[in-house]
Formats: sequence, structure tokens, C-alpha cells
Amino acid sequence: MLAKNKTFQRLVGGGFLEQMGVNMLSRMQLWQMGTHKDPALIKFFKKIRRERKSLVTAREMFMVYSMSKSQADRPGDFAEVGVYQGSTARIMCEIKGDKRLRLFDTFEGLPKDSDKDPGVHRERQYACSVESVSKYLEAFPNISYHKGLFPDSTHDVPDADYAFVHFDVDLYEGTKACLEYFYPKMIPGGIMMSHDYSLLEGVKTAFTEFLADKPETVIELPETQCMVIKL
Repeated sequence: MLAKNKTFQRLVGGGFLEQMGVNMLSRMQLWQMGTHKDPALIKFFKKIRRERKSLVTAREMFMVYSMSKSQADRPGDFAEVGVYQGSTARIMCEIKGDKRLRLFDTFEGLPKDSDKDPGVHRERQYACSVESVSKYLEAFPNISYHKGLFPDSTHDVPDADYAFVHFDVDLYEGTKACLEYFYPKMIPGGIMMSHDYSLLEGVKTAFTEFLADKPETVIELPETQCMVIKL
């Protein structure tokens, strides 16, 4: 349970030690997956990790790939809130074809946390410019970028249905806003997936509170992720 220790999280969170740890773990995971998964897919994940910094492990990348692939031929758009350098968005681009992908981020790092967060992050942590991300993904069609604090950044977004959305916002308020905005817009069988559910208490609290009066239940995944399938 060391990774959930607040002092440990403050020490390594967002810095060189965290990135090094995620990279080391991912190398082992890629080797293990390489014994039974498509070699081209493993090569693809390795390429992304060389190109961009990512705090999502290789197995978590696989879950984003697998869940987005399961929704690719269904009606509804894709979206991601919390883009950082675009590694998971790149995975969704590989899957989506001509489907619309909407990317939401401050592109200036994290906002201030709330009293329901563990206090392990710094304001403006994980910043990456919209210009950097859009250049990285410029080869793919039908991507729109929405800069600002979510959900304020949705003011110019037309009404749409969604098949798959990925949250990686780290904080209680941001996770709560994502659930409130996307839940009524998900198609039946649509998937909302979040990073850091089992690692950051603010993220988990947002899911617990939001789903308290809903028919859906949270599905906890092997790494730090969770997902909700809309009924």
C-alpha cells in the first residue's frame, strides 16, 4: 500500500521518480504482454512511450485500447478529459477511424485541489500546451480541442452522444464534473473509464458519491483504473 501513502505520493508525485517508476513497471508489463498479445500492438505501445511522457502504465494503455476498440463501431463520439501529452489520446486515435474525438484539458496543468483530495498534487502540475498535443495528433481527422477548466471548457461543444470517454483529471472536483457532464450523454452500453481510481481518494470519492443513486456500479480494474458501463 506504499503507493497510496500520502507522504510517498507527495514525494514522488509528478516528478522524475514517479515517471521512472511507471516506465520501469511498464517495461516489465510490455515484456509479459508480449508473450501472448499481438506483437504489433506491443510495438505500438512502445512507440507511444518513446514519443511522449505518460503516467499511464502499459497495462492501463491496453485497457484504454481494448475498451475504446469495443466501442469503435457503436454510435457516439469519443472524449478524453485530462490529456497531458496525448499518449492515451493517441491510442484512441488509432481506434476511432472517422469518429469525433473531443479532447478537454486546461493545457496549463492541474487546478487547485479541494479538501476532498489527498493534497499530493501541485497547482499547474502536468502542463502541456495544446499546440504540442495538436501537433502530435495532427495526422488524425475529427479531433477538437477544448481548452480550459472542465466543465467551463464545454461551452462551445454541441450536444452529442458518447460511446467512450476517458478521465485522467486526478482531482475530486474534476472527476465529479466529468461524471455529471458525460453520464446523461452516454449511449446504452457506453463506457466511462477513469485513471487513478484506486490510487487517489478524491477520484474514488467522486465516483462513490455520484453513483450512490444510480443503477450502475463501478467496475474496478487490475491497475489503478475503473470503469462504468451505462445501462
